[in-house]
Amino acid sequence: MASNLRNEFKSGQHRYAALAQSLLHDIGSGRYPVGSMLPTEIELVQQYGLSRHTVREAIRQLQQVGLVSRKKGVGTLVKAGNIEARYTQSCASIEDLFQYAKEVRLTLGEAEEVVADDKLAKILGCNKGQRWLKYVGLRKARNHEEPVCYTEVFVRYEYASIRDKIRKSPGPIYALIEKECSEKVHEVNQQISAIAIPGDIAKQLGARKGAPGLFVARHYMAADDRLIEVALSIYPADRFTYSTRLRLDTSME
Repeated sequence: MASNLRNEFKSGQHRYAALAQSLLHDIGSGRYPVGSMLPTEIELVQQYGLSRHTVREAIRQLQQVGLVSRKKGVGTLVKAGNIEARYTQSCASIEDLFQYAKEVRLTLGEAEEVVADDKLAKILGCNKGQRWLKYVGLRKARNHEEPVCYTEVFVRYEYASIRDKIRKSPGPIYALIEKECSEKVHEVNQQISAIAIPGDIAKQLGARKGAPGLFVARHYMAADDRLIEVALSIYPADRFTYSTRLRLDTSME
């Protein structure tokens, strides 16, 4: 298994994610049954040739999906043999958004040309009267048919030349814009808030009307602060966890 993991590292996958996937497989196969202890951090470092920081991050990923628990001085206990029906997204960079786009598949309908009225302009953060291409679709995690979220994507109308390629593109839309329109995403602004899932969207998600959810708005900006793309998503609360890791900047001390 260690040799297979090293091959995954060469493929460009994050090292901690590859290790987490390997441990997940070992738990699911019964190598580490429920109630047993995972190898210690030092043993995993030696087995896979990784840093201790990478090993800790992989175990943290398993904690987030409810597979293991950790206790100082005791070790890592296997709590469950299967992942809870929940998708966890860890994000610390624009590259992590690209990885997220590869891990979930987005099925979009046909493009609709819209002009921002007062309400939409406020949501998108654009000028009233600005034209957009609007796509509506569902995201599903790999090997799962139950939707992770409902998504509305708004693409600046200046990039309408790629409208027929967007629905066929396996990667993130912003990456397609960068490739086809010589544009570059400089910054992604994200806001997350609680929401009661509206009835029409709940029906598409197979969720209960008014059930608790997360509303995630991502605004993709160019270097000159032009708005390139906006993605508005609604996630049922019991299917999604968003993880952000914050570190102290010791250079300021």
